Amino acid sequence: MITLQDVQQARERIAPYIVRTPLLRIPALDQALGCQVYLKFEGFQPIGAFKIRGAMNRALSLTDEERARGLVCASSGNHAQGVACAAQRLGTRAVIVMPTNANPVKLAGVKSFGGQVELTGTLSSQREARAAQLVAEAGMVNVHPYADPYVAAGQGTIGLEVLEDLPQLDAIAVPIGGGGLISGVATAVKGLAPHVKTIGVEPAGAPRYSKSRIAGHPIQLDGVDTIADGTRSDHANPDNFALIEQRVDDLCTVEDPFIRQAMVLLMSKAKLMVEPSGALPVAAALAGTLPVNKGDKVVFVLSGGNVDPALAAELLSQLSK
Repeated sequence: MITLQDVQQARERIAPYIVRTPLLRIPALDQALGCQVYLKFEGFQPIGAFKIRGAMNRALSLTDEERARGLVCASSGNHAQGVACAAQRLGTRAVIVMPTNANPVKLAGVKSFGGQVELTGTLSSQREARAAQLVAEAGMVNVHPYADPYVAAGQGTIGLEVLEDLPQLDAIAVPIGGGGLISGVATAVKGLAPHVKTIGVEPAGAPRYSKSRIAGHPIQLDGVDTIADGTRSDHANPDNFALIEQRVDDLCTVEDPFIRQAMVLLMSKAKLMVEPSGALPVAAALAGTLPVNKGDKVVFVLSGGNVDPALAAELLSQLSK
């Protein structure tokens, strides 16, 4: 289980390679979301998402010999870009195993950073099998999107930045996909400010950790169905589940229509283009499932801004009506 020191060391390691994103106070959202709203938008990162933090931390933790063998990952998008970007900056190669239905913005992003793309199936199990094959046959180093302590520690640097900018916050709401982001952020926040409520938000169509908490153990879903493409893993990772149980105060879910509403609201009121997975915390507040109060200072972690162009056009058309 990662520690506060792991996150602090990650921050020192990755600082030259990432953007220290600002914390934005947006009073125009207070009434709609039922609290004092602060946005931590990771769309300002070089890859348009938070994943560069974890990928960079993992890559920098490797020996020169390990890095020379190249990096590989199985990812639907943002982690793929993070690994490709990390490899480019450190002068090694990256093979990225992506689904055949990958978000075109994220696919283009991977290629722009020099990543070698292999399109493999639509199931995460298919992509993970191909990545494992490359590790076994070519000796490449697998950078897992969420089941890696260095990756989780890198994501947790968001929590350190938030606490520096707003020490008096009451709660922080974080999207949950595989669980690496919430694991890292909760470790940082609980390590420095135990009184701050940490809240994880999942799509109702992929409630891995919410259902695991009810069951008392990590579970596998029969299937997932959500617009939030960055959260479509179908199982709870055991290590992340253990950490979430210990350090995350609340878990909640939100239906896709509220995710769409949240994206439109963020476009119109905050002038930010936020992808569906990143909009999860705002969606939960809109739906009334986020456990916060009117006077609370709440930080919403918006994990990325890589929106599919077709979806962006659809949502922008709603603003013009």
